[in-house]
Amino acid sequence: MEKNDIYELSRLLGNKDGLENDFSNMITMFRDTLQKKYLQKLHATADQRQHAVMEHPPREVTLLRAMKAFTNDAGKQQMDNMIQALLFMQTIQNINQDVSLLLENKEQTLQAMEADSAPTPSSFDSQARMTGLLVTLALANII
Repeated sequence: MEKNDIYELSRLLGNKDGLENDFSNMITMFRDTLQKKYLQKLHATADQRQHAVMEHPPREVTLLRAMKAFTNDAGKQQMDNMIQALLFMQTIQNINQDVSLLLENKEQTLQAMEADSAPTPSSFDSQARMTGLLVTLALANII
């Protein structure tokens, strides 16, 4: 008897467990690829920006840290919350400044990029802004 390809294919597609496992493997590979290629880089960039602000905090944070020694426990907790908020806001401002600087120097940036990977000047603006937004979301641990 001849091998029937339709029969073999029907049997393969009818195997619910095999199909579910294949889709599960595809989703896992897709998730891992997104994590490695994009999310880890976004989080690393957000962490770098946050670390830079913590090493060079704004004056308000330095003042709050100095005042903390003269407050009670509840006051210290409130000041810690304010310090965290100020550091977070400063980090977001720094990210926005980086995006603005990138947009101001669009011509030089596009020339420096490889010709095959350089976006069009019109799409460059939206890409830069989207990158800033994604780094900000990573900073907030939303993505």
